[in-house]
Amino acid sequence: MKIKLFIILSIFLSSLYLYSSDFDIKEFSDPEKYGWDTPEKLYEARAELYHRQKLLQIYELRNQSVATNLIKSAFAPGWGHFSAGEYTKGQILLSMELIFLGSSYYFYDNAMEKYNKYKNSTYIKDINQFYEDASDPFFISQVFLGLGITVWIYTVYDSINSTESYNVRLWEEIREQNQSPGITFNPTGFTWRF
Repeated sequence: MKIKLFIILSIFLSSLYLYSSDFDIKEFSDPEKYGWDTPEKLYEARAELYHRQKLLQIYELRNQSVATNLIKSAFAPGWGHFSAGEYTKGQILLSMELIFLGSSYYFYDNAMEKYNKYKNSTYIKDINQFYEDASDPFFISQVFLGLGITVWIYTVYDSINSTESYNVRLWEEIREQNQSPGITFNPTGFTWRF
């Protein structure tokens, strides 16, 4: 065991020595490899970096966490979509959830009412009839409950996509607001900002 450890350690140290002997500090610190052959270009690159850092700070203050919106959607369907600015989708998902769970509760209550009659019945024909009458609403309530759970899971999943698209839109909006005036060229044409 000691021999294997010694061999591994010696290989590691020899590779460090070989790597360090090839390192050239002049090549590493040469500003011309970045296109900074004049001090003006270096200052322009620093100004651009500072500008991007400022934009990133603005973005970090206004972006939304995927985990937070995921928890919001798990707590109340549509809440994560409302936070991400997708109000229509949030309203639709919340409405569907309320309809499905409300329908499930209605049919379950109807089934339990007939089931209580079944339990209190003493005549065999009434027992069979009440049991059959309770079975159909109970099945329908389970179907609506399954639909409600499906919508809930979809809402939680889709809140991730909504939050990510919100953050992308936010970044594009911040970049457009802080873009310097002039003509910019992009794949779809050009934009002239005043």
